[in-house]
Amino acid sequence: MKKWGFTLVELLVVLSILAILLAIVVAGDAPLGKINPQARAPNDLVSAFHLARSEAIKRGVRVSVCASSDPMASPPACDAAADWQQGWLVFVDAGTKGALDMDDVLLRVHDAIPGASIAATNFDGYLSYLPSGASQSPGGLGNGTLAICLEGVKRSIVVNQIGRIRTTGGTC
Repeated sequence: MKKWGFTLVELLVVLSILAILLAIVVAGDAPLGKINPQARAPNDLVSAFHLARSEAIKRGVRVSVCASSDPMASPPACDAAADWQQGWLVFVDAGTKGALDMDDVLLRVHDAIPGASIAATNFDGYLSYLPSGASQSPGGLGNGTLAICLEGVKRSIVVNQIGRIRTTGGTC
């Protein structure tokens, strides 16, 4: 008759393997904590642009992303003089281009990014997406760049003529 169970040696081997795997997982996550703040800000802005583009195509109307000096205000407003690091709004832009009017539908609000510096080229104030998915800036151009510097790391969001987005890295 055979008895079922684990020997002490088998149990110690399994526990040793689990301890090694746990150590690898914990050590592997440590650098992500340092990278996360530098990646989160550009990723949030890229996400806002993707949302605006997809909603413009889906709804068949202009959708804009604008800088706001106080995005958490009630009601929030676009501010042409605001810096992007102060926050932004994503909205269906049925009225005045680049301005959140009473009839516009607010889709997303993003608060300020502490410690960040965002320099805009061609996207001072806002970026709109047309129903075709093409982008348009306040000056009528479709392409531009937002360079985000945070803790010495630079990530640039580059929007091309047809509204597609790519990011590049660098140092500030």
